[in-house]
Amino acid sequence: MSTQRTFHEVPIIDVSALVTENPDQEALDDTVRRIGDACRDVGFLYVRNHGLPDGLSERMMELTRAFFDLPLEEKMKLRLGLTSQFRGYIPMLAEVTATKRDYHECLDLQPLSGRDAETIAATKSARAGRHPLDDPDQWPAALPEFRPVMMEAWTALTRLGEQLAAGMALSLGLDAGFFQKYAGDELCDLRLSHYPPFQPERSLEDVEFGMGAHVDYGFLAIVQQDGVDGLEVRNQEGEWVNAPHVPGTLLVNIGLMMQRWTNDRYTATWHRVRFPGGRHRYSMPFFFEPAFDAVIAPVPECCGEDNPPRYEPVQFGTWVVEQFSTAYDNKEDQA
Repeated sequence: MSTQRTFHEVPIIDVSALVTENPDQEALDDTVRRIGDACRDVGFLYVRNHGLPDGLSERMMELTRAFFDLPLEEKMKLRLGLTSQFRGYIPMLAEVTATKRDYHECLDLQPLSGRDAETIAATKSARAGRHPLDDPDQWPAALPEFRPVMMEAWTALTRLGEQLAAGMALSLGLDAGFFQKYAGDELCDLRLSHYPPFQPERSLEDVEFGMGAHVDYGFLAIVQQDGVDGLEVRNQEGEWVNAPHVPGTLLVNIGLMMQRWTNDRYTATWHRVRFPGGRHRYSMPFFFEPAFDAVIAPVPECCGEDNPPRYEPVQFGTWVVEQFSTAYDNKEDQA
């Protein structure tokens, strides 16, 4: 059962003991404990000494800015809905959160469509031995460096996701490889987002935030931000706490699948993105998810006689598609 404590800032955790071979056991135990505390009390944490290659985030951010600087007609060549894959460019005001249009544009780089198990199986077979983002239709022709950098990022972020998942497993008293048994790249998603300076061309009844308040559906997200504030997370008292870019760190948060897995011991936290004022804001979240056919149920270590399972088993991919299918169909119509 969760015994959350109210937070007023997002903790920063050195995770070098998780990402290096043969770490000092005392350092690893301390890191795991701190990760568990953050997942229980906050649902968000900054990670320092995370092991991503030097300069990778900067190259990603440079190309993200370059992509969104392209003419709209170029970006629309990658519009979500033009291929069978569940990814692509989503233009300004095409996403809706809690009945309000979000004031941003984004590009989802996502390996597989996730629409049904048959599609997943066929696509896996066709792509055997290929990098999950090796799709010539996905890349902006005007930016030849975009593809190799984002593919490098996908590999590095996947590895970091595995390492963080191992730390979370250990924090629950599970084997370090517990979550790896459910791994799959078909629903992972590298999202590039642009929040431009707000221009009130629509009434505030239509547009309220860069992205409205929500919780993530999946397992965990690894977020890279620029230096422009905007992201806020809500604490147990209903206060919105700023979660800015902290140099040298990445921001990590857990989603509803982790909440289900832990029987509410760890809870997904509401968050939103404010308008960035007169500046452009960019972020690059990587959503590290279970396989499409992974069955998620509360683990016994988080249950007991006085805390029985609160959730029925659910197939991850089917559940996610149910949550997103209508929203994406609307986006394709609006695009």
